[in-house]
Amino acid sequence: MQPIKAPEIIIAIVLSTITVGIPKPGVALVNNQASQVNSALLPTKQLKIKQSTLVALDDTYEGPQHDFEIQMPGTIVTNEYNKLASWSAVSQTAYVIAHRYMPPEVSYLSTQEIRQLLQSSMRENIANEGKVVRSTNLVIDGYPGLELLVQNSDGSVAQYQAFLVKRRMYILAAVTSKELTSETINFFDSFGVFLKRIGY
Repeated sequence: MQPIKAPEIIIAIVLSTITVGIPKPGVALVNNQASQVNSALLPTKQLKIKQSTLVALDDTYEGPQHDFEIQMPGTIVTNEYNKLASWSAVSQTAYVIAHRYMPPEVSYLSTQEIRQLLQSSMRENIANEGKVVRSTNLVIDGYPGLELLVQNSDGSVAQYQAFLVKRRMYILAAVTSKELTSETINFFDSFGVFLKRIGY
């Protein structure tokens, strides 16, 4: 089995779900809002921005508005305002976290409607090139989420998680041509949100 393509391809797929793949729930959703700040995600234990040539072995990163934290295995390959991606040479796995604010209308959706929104969005935009092996409802701090395990047509396997917390959508991804390992479990388990820092 060949190694998966460049992590940039995975990042593009994940970001397509966030930027254009969100279906309109009932009423028309407002177009994407412009980013408020154009700064990179910062490691919590260091003051300088990680350069893409430096190794970030399980460094903990916080979002630009300090609304979440996550540990990123491997080497950071993309560090921008709305996305952070790393490549682990050890497990041959690409990791991505992407996030954005959603239109105000999502605040009025029920838990069931949010799950339907996440389900249709992820299946149409992330899992359209493969077969969904498992779909699991998740919860983070009382807010709904969804996990998909996907067998891609190129032979790679991917695990995705998406959460809608207040008006903030988070998508996490791990993709590998080998097997998902405990490194992947630790990546997903390390994700946490700070509710008081997420505005409506």
